[in-house]
Amino acid sequence: MIQLLKREDQYNTTIFNGNFLVNKPVVNGKKDNVKPYSSLFYWSHARAIDQCEFGLHPHEGFEIMTFILEGNVTHYDTATKVWTPLETGDFQVIQSNSGIQHQERITKGTRNFQIWFDPNFYEAVKKVPSYTDYHSKDFKPIIENGIKTIIYVGKGSIANVLTPGLSIKRLFFDKKSKYNLQLDKNSSYTFYVLKGDTVIDGNALTSDDAVRISNLENLEMEFEIEGELFYIETPLVSNYKMIWS
Repeated sequence: MIQLLKREDQYNTTIFNGNFLVNKPVVNGKKDNVKPYSSLFYWSHARAIDQCEFGLHPHEGFEIMTFILEGNVTHYDTATKVWTPLETGDFQVIQSNSGIQHQERITKGTRNFQIWFDPNFYEAVKKVPSYTDYHSKDFKPIIENGIKTIIYVGKGSIANVLTPGLSIKRLFFDKKSKYNLQLDKNSSYTFYVLKGDTVIDGNALTSDDAVRISNLENLEMEFEIEGELFYIETPLVSNYKMIWS
């Protein structure tokens, strides 16, 4: 199964008087084509046109990850009780568990992902919450299956996460390149185009487009110019009940 999610087909919105532009390839309760699946509940891509601040607000149960694609974010939470700076290439993991509150200051020009997973919500709420920063210096690119790859989460990563069977990677492609990426037929995937124009299994995609994939064992992709993909892999079938189901 291949489901295209062009940017205009995702859920798009603005907040802070138009200063925070958001497109969401995964979100609950908005549009059927972007509804949650597997353990992936929410995924937003945001650009800060001007400095923005989210005041102190609560989370519970979900495992929440923020990836700083460009710019800077300063974060405060009630687990660490300190303000922590995050820069381009860094990411944070909030295991909100029994409950945590946090606050974010986002500088002008920042671009980031925020992604929520259900790590088994009904068990997570019994655990103490935690917050962990990870820095770009600890996530150097490697060559995996012939492709320059950063492994954020999964085998080969130092990141500690609760969500079972989760893998998150960033792929870098040279211009005039063509690859056949091997997939796990027991997994679901969403690929997000961070940079460039690509053709994935015959489907033309450009920056901020996404594609959901399942029940496939390989994926053909081509880049005419340099490009980047960010992808999330989760189990096709989970062995626990999701909070939204």
